[in-house]
Amino acid sequence: MFLYQLIKKMVAKKYPSDLDLMQNFPRKENQYLFHYTTYSSALGILLSRQMRLGSLQNMNDPLEFQDHLSDGVTFIGQLSNEEVASLVQRFRNIVTEKQNAVRLASFSIDMPFSNQIKGRQENYFNNLSKGWARSRMWAQYADNHKGVCLVFDKTNLIKEFEKTFKKELCETYCRKVNYTNNLYSLRESLSQPCDSLLTMDKIEFLFQKCEDFRDEQEFRLLLINKKLRDNKEIVSFPISNSICGVIPGARFPKENEDSLRKAIETLNKKIRWLPIWWNYGEPQLHDFVRLKAIIDEIGINEE
Repeated sequence: MFLYQLIKKMVAKKYPSDLDLMQNFPRKENQYLFHYTTYSSALGILLSRQMRLGSLQNMNDPLEFQDHLSDGVTFIGQLSNEEVASLVQRFRNIVTEKQNAVRLASFSIDMPFSNQIKGRQENYFNNLSKGWARSRMWAQYADNHKGVCLVFDKTNLIKEFEKTFKKELCETYCRKVNYTNNLYSLRESLSQPCDSLLTMDKIEFLFQKCEDFRDEQEFRLLLINKKLRDNKEIVSFPISNSICGVIPGARFPKENEDSLRKAIETLNKKIRWLPIWWNYGEPQLHDFVRLKAIIDEIGINEE
């Protein structure tokens, strides 16, 4: 840490843009998407060059993984047992269609610039609003900081996603999740008789989570393919043209580094390796390639 701070002071004037990038990556709002995952999953993504879409049953929010079979049917008037059974079976079919047809991939994005505290100089240097800097996400999704965070160019990733499923006449949606504890609209929607939970007026609820999840700042790529008949069926899309960085966690095992680096090199040598460390609670990204070049140029002995 002392060496880094020393180098930063000595070369700040000579390398302002590089140091600014290191301190504030990414510099543009919503330029990148960040996917937290385990080492083994990251290795699989890099080697296969594919991102697998998950099903609703694998999500961690009961709003998504519960089937709502018991609370989604409203009985009006006096119905016979046969009528009730028919109504329940109809709703069961609708729920099953939703469970089988929906696939999604989740990413984090930067906290909106407009949400940051204005008039505070240190805010410019604070990385805690960045999509790669969520300690709870590292703990929950990236194996307690032993996993990685994959960095994707947002524009290119969406292009690859939409292009993959366009020819199959599937529906694709790409947007940020809305966080609210007001579930009135959802309850109203489920209480009304319907033939599908995947109509336009209900798709919005696939981008809704309670406020407890708001710090994840989730951005979702969502696929609806009504031809799918099993929620365990594997669905994926290519990421070769969109992945641009790999951030190993603060506890990333040294013995896993070679295999991950080789997978990166096989996929694209331009993908940046950006280890993370936490300085007084604030995360920093460390570009070893550039730092080594700076060390060599100004003649500092690493030891």
